Amino acid sequence: IMLEMALRFFGIYKSYNERSGKGEYVSLFKPGSPTPAPYTNISLVQTEFATKWTANNEGLKNKPISIFKKGKRVLILGDSFTEGFGAPNDSAYPRLFEKLVNLEFDSSLEVINGGLSGADLFSEYKLFTQKLLKYNPDYVLLTFNTTDFDEYAIRGGFERFVDSTKLIYRKPPWFEGLYAKSYLVRAIVHKVFGYDFTFLTHKEHEENIVEANKMMEACIDSFALVCSTHNIKLGMIFQPLSFEITDPKKYIVTDLIAHCKESEIPYTDEFPFLIENGIDNTNFSRIYWKLDTHFNSKGYELLAKCAFAFFRDSIWQPANSKSMQVVKN
Repeated sequence: IMLEMALRFFGIYKSYNERSGKGEYVSLFKPGSPTPAPYTNISLVQTEFATKWTANNEGLKNKPISIFKKGKRVLILGDSFTEGFGAPNDSAYPRLFEKLVNLEFDSSLEVINGGLSGADLFSEYKLFTQKLLKYNPDYVLLTFNTTDFDEYAIRGGFERFVDSTKLIYRKPPWFEGLYAKSYLVRAIVHKVFGYDFTFLTHKEHEENIVEANKMMEACIDSFALVCSTHNIKLGMIFQPLSFEITDPKKYIVTDLIAHCKESEIPYTDEFPFLIENGIDNTNFSRIYWKLDTHFNSKGYELLAKCAFAFFRDSIWQPANSKSMQVVKN
């Protein structure tokens, strides 16, 4: 009992929900709804921040989207970092990106925030092809971070989609119920038996990375094929997590970047961009929430600037020489 109390007091082995103040342990193995219902009011109260927003007609953190467009459209896909978790609504990186583009060289360009908390490459592909392709984007920016590797370990790839309404994830281990209630059980699971928080051993974790890389490369190829078929320009943005700033060896995106190079898919890596802007392992807390670990407003601002520079230099095609001059300036 004393050991259990000590582990709880020092917060060792807290889950994300418990650490960020959202509540009790929540199983990662329980399939959730892919998007909020249209026009749902979303309220988030965390230890470090609180936000409110209303889902649009597609359940996204974006103004309602019209089939009819006035100018060029950029669709930005990603997970909670793209949605703008942990920042005011106008500080989500797609909104900041849109302001930069509108100000610098195209005041008519519209940006759709297709980010969803908990999304990964496979669910983003389904969202894109089933819900958002009809809005005829001219550009798609696919934002990626390494949470997708852990999510693949739990959810699998495209095989999880039984039909349009049903998902099947990997089954949790038999002891998850005990793990949810007892910090002592968590200590035994992690320290004695060597499982990570997805309940894989080190060897199984390494095997999962290899398999996930292959499946995610195939998913990126599927994105590229759909975009090519519909004359959409695709670009990828790789974005580091806070613990990867402190330990770059954990930033396991090398194979996916190599695949983008081989497949001639434009990409950018935000890690060196952050280093160039003075962020390193001594001051990364300037841009990430300490407990929640998402970006704060400053972090989203830097991500938007990185995405904007990439879009301007590698994706955008200026309509005339005047536009080109604005871009250079």
